[in-house]
Amino acid sequence: MRPSRRAARLPLLLLLACPLLPLAACSDAPPPNFAPMRYDYLPVLRLNVATINIVDNGQPGAVPGDLSGRAPTPPDQALRQMATDRLMAAGGTGGAVFTIDRASILHQPGGTLEGQMDVHLDVSSPNSQRQGYAEAHVRRTFSSTASDSGGNADSPANLYAITSQMMKDMNVELEFQVRHHLADWLVDTAGTTPSAIQQQQLGLPGSPEAAAPATASLAPAPTAAAPAAVAAPAAPAPATPAPAVVPSEPNAIFPTGGPATDSSAAPAPRVKSPQPGYLALPPGTATTGAATGAPNTSNGY
Repeated sequence: MRPSRRAARLPLLLLLACPLLPLAACSDAPPPNFAPMRYDYLPVLRLNVATINIVDNGQPGAVPGDLSGRAPTPPDQALRQMATDRLMAAGGTGGAVFTIDRASILHQPGGTLEGQMDVHLDVSSPNSQRQGYAEAHVRRTFSSTASDSGGNADSPANLYAITSQMMKDMNVELEFQVRHHLADWLVDTAGTTPSAIQQQQLGLPGSPEAAAPATASLAPAPTAAAPAAVAAPAAPAPATPAPAVVPSEPNAIFPTGGPATDSSAAPAPRVKSPQPGYLALPPGTATTGAATGAPNTSNGY
């Protein structure tokens, strides 16, 4: 009994269909993976408050025509992550509120994506009175081509790209506004706020004011300078003796120049009288008693 033609063609059709199976599997490629947006590698802004709350008013669809919900990381979610990573409560009282006012992506004519982010940060006292605030606004336009989007301007890759660009701008803008408008509420790593730094005038060395620890001021006001310590007068240097003046003419009283006035100089030699003794008279001169010591008899005495 011969097999039918239909049964004979079935193996041939299976062989022809097998090479097409890998092609069909390749057409269903998995979607690309997008890295999560984190900002903990950036400087942390420490606020002198006890709590920080986040209010999200920019959820996807809050603006008509918003496409942010189709992004791998919606813009409002990226803003919440930024506030969590970069804002820290470092005080004991008061509070701060980070509010997302808008986080939208719109599809404009011509295959252009337009993104917008608006946030503000309020700081309040323990009795809920507003003490300060800072605002940050970002606008971005992203134009795609048919080659990088596959003919779809609002593809996940393009939505991720414009969100990432807006977040780079927002991190810079928010930090600038906080440091400019909320500088008195920032706390450094040592826990010191600019408003807590005081100025103290230094006293004289050894005074009680100088013994107390002084705190430097970031912006010291011009004050009178402390008087400087009076230094003890230095001992005068020994005067160099002036050379002795030699008179040009002999002195009538001291022909040899007189006694030496400088103890360091050697005294000049003096002319001495003849050695003491008896005087001898010339021959033929009458002698007297005064000269010889004998009594004078020439006058009959």
